[in-house]
Amino acid sequence: MADFGTNACLGSEGVIENFRGDPSCIRLGQHSYCRGRLLTYGHGGRINIGDWCYIGVRSEIWSMESIQVGNRVLIAHDVNIHDGTAHSSDPLERHLHFRQIIEHGHPRTAAELPGVTSSPIVIEDDVWISFGVTILKGVRIGAGSVIAARSVVTKDVPAGMLYRNQLFPILEPLP
Repeated sequence: MADFGTNACLGSEGVIENFRGDPSCIRLGQHSYCRGRLLTYGHGGRINIGDWCYIGVRSEIWSMESIQVGNRVLIAHDVNIHDGTAHSSDPLERHLHFRQIIEHGHPRTAAELPGVTSSPIVIEDDVWISFGVTILKGVRIGAGSVIAARSVVTKDVPAGMLYRNQLFPILEPLP
């Protein structure tokens, strides 16, 4: 269930999981082509993909709140974009959330998700997101920027920038 613009296409590998059940919560703009998965949670979430965009195979865009993708954005294969934490950092809350899903299905209200947080993601026009990138909640990526392969984006990226990072193992206590 989604709203498709003129000549928008869901490829044979593409999947739409709209747990909200409202087609207006997921929009694929004109001439856009999706080979990945677009998912909104039952308690919230909106995904708006602009015109002339591409979403690669095995890419996952999951929304609890709002993910806005501008026009002419290229999202390569194996990209993950998530505007929420999905689970609590507290072990008991995490277990209860898991049990809720298994026993009763996905929660329909934010109140059923203690410890879970979300914040909108905005990806402006003409951005290229390369292979294997992860973009986390609350991030804005400025127009014309390029996100290098395997980067993890946790902070805003100004317009017209090449963003790349290396992953170093860091151990720190949970809050």
